[in-house]
Amino acid sequence: MKIRTALIGAAAALLAMPAVGQVVRPRVTLAQAVATAESQLGARAYDAEFDMDLGDMVYEISLVKDGKPVEALVDATTGRLVRQSRPLKARLPIVGDHLKAAQTAPRTLSQTIAMVEEATKGKVAEIGLERRGGRHYYEVELVGAEDREVLVDVRTGAITPLIGD
Repeated sequence: MKIRTALIGAAAALLAMPAVGQVVRPRVTLAQAVATAESQLGARAYDAEFDMDLGDMVYEISLVKDGKPVEALVDATTGRLVRQSRPLKARLPIVGDHLKAAQTAPRTLSQTIAMVEEATKGKVAEIGLERRGGRHYYEVELVGAEDREVLVDVRTGAITPLIGD
């Protein structure tokens, strides 16, 4: 009986696995994952990307809460917040006024993603805060849009195609 139960369990696991060469896509969008992290942590996101974590599809999201950085992982299949942590200072690419810019931005990152997707008719694959020429921008990588990369001014929301970057 134990062997039969084990065989049934193994067969069920194999049936649940994708076929070789089959592409498995996240069920949750980047915008949904960012909105989940922002609302559950009471923080403002400033960077988000799809990643694999020990074989699981996740969105890695960097946020700021009360002036301090927070990192979150959101499961790309279920939309659940999997983990949150405080990053080590040595790993932080954005500090000081960058975190303040993210926390005081007029739009949340999830609102910015929705705005960009509506304007470009593409899907945001990755988005991150950076500083250029004394201003803060979100650099956005898109899928299915005419322009594959755009800059979004954090303050004004102006969208500019990135050419040859």
